[in-house]
Amino acid sequence: MPMSYHIPCPSVILKSLPRLLLTVWISLFANMAIAQAQAKILIVNSDHSIDKYRQVQEAFKTQITPYAGRVIDFDLQQSGSPEALEKLIKDEKPDLIYSIGSQAYQLATQLNGNNPVLFSSVINWQRFGVHDNSYGVANELSLSQELSLLRFVLPEQRRVGVIYAPQFSTERIVEARSQAKELGLTLIEQTMDGDHPLQQQLDELLDKCDILWLIADPGVLADRATVEKIFTLSNQHKKPVYTYSDAFMKQGASLVVAADTPTMGRQAATMAQTLLLHEPIKDAVQTPAGSHISLNACQLGKLDAKYNADALDAVNQLLECQ
Repeated sequence: MPMSYHIPCPSVILKSLPRLLLTVWISLFANMAIAQAQAKILIVNSDHSIDKYRQVQEAFKTQITPYAGRVIDFDLQQSGSPEALEKLIKDEKPDLIYSIGSQAYQLATQLNGNNPVLFSSVINWQRFGVHDNSYGVANELSLSQELSLLRFVLPEQRRVGVIYAPQFSTERIVEARSQAKELGLTLIEQTMDGDHPLQQQLDELLDKCDILWLIADPGVLADRATVEKIFTLSNQHKKPVYTYSDAFMKQGASLVVAADTPTMGRQAATMAQTLLLHEPIKDAVQTPAGSHISLNACQLGKLDAKYNADALDAVNQLLECQ
């Protein structure tokens, strides 16, 4: 006797399809949310005693903690042992490592397996390269932002001098050339070399430019004595210094445009959430979302350099002579 089959009519199938898709979507989302809530995150800080490193870690933790099962802190400076970090990674098997600072990022990429490594506060991250499982927030603003703000706040400083070590900053300087040209700025370059004293190289550069652009180049900013020499010579030549960190305001920087540290931590946390949900990230390394502008009007006055008064609304910190 032939068997009979009941085949639902097409209208019944079509009516039930949206409900089926919704059920599958809800189930998938719930599973992803559960996976995220059970995730284990390891934060590796190069040195928690550094104010900016501590701020970015606190901002990251505040945002990520409600979405993670467990957050583990590790301070490289305090532990003083890469072996201790290696053991921690093997024992805890974190789903994601968030590294703060260059040392932390280098070790995390060496010791971690295939899980994502997220970084921030890494000066000139390009010199380390980005692996398939590496993501991060750049320490510097985009060059278009940096040079546009310089042009806006100090419009008379058209000849921009920059000293750099080719092994660290060649890619950034190549990009800066085209950006400067678009903005009507002239980039005057001086490469660091071991054949000539730093003072001689700086004297030659400062004679040709209106302002010194001090970038985050480890080859130039080798130690405190070098930084002090740079600012001493800039003052002697009566040239303002434009740079990337508020730490240089004490040395006499005239204009600082820095990435906003707490915003950087929150941005890294948002990326971590995306990674834990296994969602795609368009840019593996993102430009900082927020900035902080400091203008030393007192220093500019001493150097007989003018600033754009209309730009003061964009300035977060204004230093005037007491």
